[in-house]
Amino acid sequence: MNHLSRHNLLLILYILLCVLEITGTLVESQNLILVTKPLLMPALLLWFLNVIRFRSKFKNIITVSIVFAFFGDTFLLFAPKDELFFLLGLGAFLVGQLLYGIGFIQNINNAKQKADLKIQLLALVMFCVIYIFLLKSLWHNLGEFLIPVVVYGLAICFMGVAAVFRYNVVGKQSFWLVFVGALTFVVSDTFIAIDKFLYLSKMPYAETVIMSTYCLAQYLIVNGVVVYLKENKVR
Repeated sequence: MNHLSRHNLLLILYILLCVLEITGTLVESQNLILVTKPLLMPALLLWFLNVIRFRSKFKNIITVSIVFAFFGDTFLLFAPKDELFFLLGLGAFLVGQLLYGIGFIQNINNAKQKADLKIQLLALVMFCVIYIFLLKSLWHNLGEFLIPVVVYGLAICFMGVAAVFRYNVVGKQSFWLVFVGALTFVVSDTFIAIDKFLYLSKMPYAETVIMSTYCLAQYLIVNGVVVYLKENKVR
């Protein structure tokens, strides 16, 4: 099997697993979810490693981030049985978000072009407004989860801001893929918070929306990373 065929098959595998997992949420098939959800990030990681064969520090950072997302997915599967798993999942995704952000900052540091200060300030304001508004809406419902949610919120804002800061310092295709992916990730996590703390895990179709946006976000971000690495061959 040639490189291109393997690449396409791995991407099709990821898409198929996403469809099956989302179907599982729609039909409320816990068995289907248990089988497919832990396989999402391994499939995406295999695709990523198959496409990018050369060594790179940025590639390693993204690889570890995907691995932590796998642990996050797996821990959250058992969150309904024990709140400890929700905290473990939150912690795993927090590390993943920080690694994404660190990787994007590395892109900026390696760039020859100057960043757009106006865009950077706009990004800071935008994510601060989103963060403050969401925290204000959830504040009285967070209880013992207050500190973990506040810290995680800062981590995903860091990732989102770092994604925006890549504007004008990386190729347009890579920027837009990562930027839209970061925003979609924010949407996914926002629905998690609203469902858990405002609707007490009873929001209609919440899990379907969460997983649809999550699967799309991860693919867009990783694909944006692939485009960047192919264009720059950074080590």
